[in-house]
Amino acid sequence: MALFGLGKKNTTKPAEPAEDGEAQEEGEASTETPDFQPDPRKARAWLERAHTVADTGNHEYAIECYLQGLRHNPDNLTEHEALRDVALKRKVKGGKPAGFKDRLNKMGSDPIGKMLHAEKLWSMDPLNLGLMLDTMGAAVEADQAYDDLSIGEVAFWVGEIILGGQTAKPGKKKDYLTACDYFKAIGRFDKAVEAMKRAIRLAPNDDTLLAQLKDLEAERTMQEGKYGGGEEGDFRANIRNAEKQRELELGDAKTVGESQIDELVKRRKAEFEEDPDDLDKLQKLVDVLVRKESNAEEKQAIDLLNKAWEATGQYRYKVRAGDITMKQINRYVRQLKQMVDAAPEDEEYKQRYHDTLLKKLQFELQEYTDRVKNYPTDLSLKYELGKRLFQAGKFDDAIGMFQQAKQDPKSRASSHIYLGRCYVNKGWLDEALDTLGEGIAAHPTTDDNVALDLRYLKMDAHVRAAEKNKSMEHAEEARKLASFILQANINFRDIKDRVEQIKSLQEKLRGDDGDDDGDGD
Repeated sequence: MALFGLGKKNTTKPAEPAEDGEAQEEGEASTETPDFQPDPRKARAWLERAHTVADTGNHEYAIECYLQGLRHNPDNLTEHEALRDVALKRKVKGGKPAGFKDRLNKMGSDPIGKMLHAEKLWSMDPLNLGLMLDTMGAAVEADQAYDDLSIGEVAFWVGEIILGGQTAKPGKKKDYLTACDYFKAIGRFDKAVEAMKRAIRLAPNDDTLLAQLKDLEAERTMQEGKYGGGEEGDFRANIRNAEKQRELELGDAKTVGESQIDELVKRRKAEFEEDPDDLDKLQKLVDVLVRKESNAEEKQAIDLLNKAWEATGQYRYKVRAGDITMKQINRYVRQLKQMVDAAPEDEEYKQRYHDTLLKKLQFELQEYTDRVKNYPTDLSLKYELGKRLFQAGKFDDAIGMFQQAKQDPKSRASSHIYLGRCYVNKGWLDEALDTLGEGIAAHPTTDDNVALDLRYLKMDAHVRAAEKNKSMEHAEEARKLASFILQANINFRDIKDRVEQIKSLQEKLRGDDGDDDGDGD
């Protein structure tokens, strides 16, 4: 179905589809559009597998599973978005564009198969503008072929990505004109105008394009006034899409009224109750329940997620439930902190605050231990577990986590900081100095807070070593680091006091040396 009921409709008699969307043999091509019946059961099985596989980091197979699931539920925009997320992660990990074999391996000769084949090639090169346009065009064709599907929304989504500039290279005039045509085909004249304006920026003296822009703007104006279609079917399509757009706006808006959220909760609950096995509907219900930021609604969300985890074995549902629980605990901690700040003499508030912090740490320790067990290759989880182990004073276990987490560029510097603190707390000063020095060498800048933190901790380790070993060499290294920090940011922590303390330490060590010399005479 065209997004606003304005796309071309296919009136030929549908042909029977090949089994599971297999391509027809050469020479059997038909001008008729194959019939299509969504299969939620098959789609659900493939998409659940896609989610599970994606969580393990096997992006290649996850992409295949998503495509197979979408073969049976092609207008599920949420899963198209999830597929793109996996595609981008694959790109970051060094995934290569499609090869000759991938290009030949079609997913069917029907419009949906062609769309998914285009999307597969795009997923393997997710910043390629040409492949985006191929996918958008194939989605438009599929939308026009199947009146009872909403594949125009998929085309619109791809077009939004194009206009958003999420491409490896800037678009050319012809690219924006192509996107403009596709937006027109699904009745989105507002976006067609935007695409045409992009083309005109690249050819400002093209009178033909300027004339086309005026026509598009007129179409947009009529559409906004609901005069775009004179037929009853068009009018009703506009009404249906207005309702759908309102739902999308409610679902996406970051700030909406309480009554609007309540309205959306009712709608999502009704949708879920119609098909409680549909995990996509469950996710949407959970999303809107947690937006209430109410313990009652959050408990409903947690119960739904735990049931989904038990039913499917997909650990991601347990993770989401844990995230909501941690959010609840953190909210309660903030409330208690405000009470303690307002009544600092109240011992009961202080005790409740202390007890809640302890329960928070215990829960998070258990939660991240379980996550690391289920996702053993995810270094970000090992970093999070390491932080909780450090807070609990379990320095040996924390060291093991941070030694692995430092291989992740995102947490490398912070892992070195925590490792240094762990070693210092255990009295392993040589190890602390080596690790912090390694962190300083690996950090790309010298004067941000992370760089200063690394140097401050190394300075402190040198001070401890100087005091323990009565070492002027360590004291001098501490002085140099303190001087560097002071010159970079005089207000960093207590650096002014530490500079004076190190000077006093050096004077004391010199005096001790003098006493030793005197005793030796």
